[in-house]
Amino acid sequence: MVYPPGQGKSGNYLMKLWREYLEQYADREGDVEGQIIVGANYTVEILTALSRTLDGQKRYRNLIDQRITLFHEGTRQAGVFEDRLLNATFSIYNGLNTLAHQFSEGNPQAATMIKSVDEQAHLSVGSGTQANRSAAAMRAGFALVGLMTIALNEQQAMTDAIRQLEQRFAACAQVAVSDWDNLLNALYRSVEMMQLLALLTDPKLKDQIAQIASRFQEEDQSNEIPIKMRNGFCRFFELGHLIITRVDAIV
Repeated sequence: MVYPPGQGKSGNYLMKLWREYLEQYADREGDVEGQIIVGANYTVEILTALSRTLDGQKRYRNLIDQRITLFHEGTRQAGVFEDRLLNATFSIYNGLNTLAHQFSEGNPQAATMIKSVDEQAHLSVGSGTQANRSAAAMRAGFALVGLMTIALNEQQAMTDAIRQLEQRFAACAQVAVSDWDNLLNALYRSVEMMQLLALLTDPKLKDQIAQIASRFQEEDQSNEIPIKMRNGFCRFFELGHLIITRVDAIV
């Protein structure tokens, strides 16, 4: 799969992240849980990098630093898969929360929505099993990706597509029978919303987005939830990398 090389000020770092992601994924061949964590952890890293790129005035620097430090501490402390996944999913939520604030600066209605999502997320993530809390983090994250996409949808070109994804999310949530089902629903809908976000970032990314979407569909043939989770987190990272590579080249 071909991606545009980093041309902006963070180009070398972005290529380094890409190489590390591929290497760590390959090192865990046959270990699906390990590959899930690779995809999830690098999603945190790429969302953090996007926040830093957008933070030209350094208004969010302390928050970004605090959240990525918390994530790195969690990666060192977490042992079992469920704990490692919880650390990654909550950190993905934190990264999306920062980005949602950045995307919607000056919009009081959006700020109110972000606050409401955040309050509910912390209530949900504060108790329950690791799987339940990870699912809650990803559900909240989906809401924030949607908010970011709406913020870029100034010409209303994606309004119907956004609404359809929100409806699909609600319909799948109604039939979910486990925490893993809920997590997967939020993850998959987030990946699909990220495709819209990438297209709104730059319509010229259409071909690269289509490549990722095709891979997403190909690897969704399995009925095994872990394999689907791996697919979702890896595509999430790839879309995030595609977006920031383009943004970094133009800011």
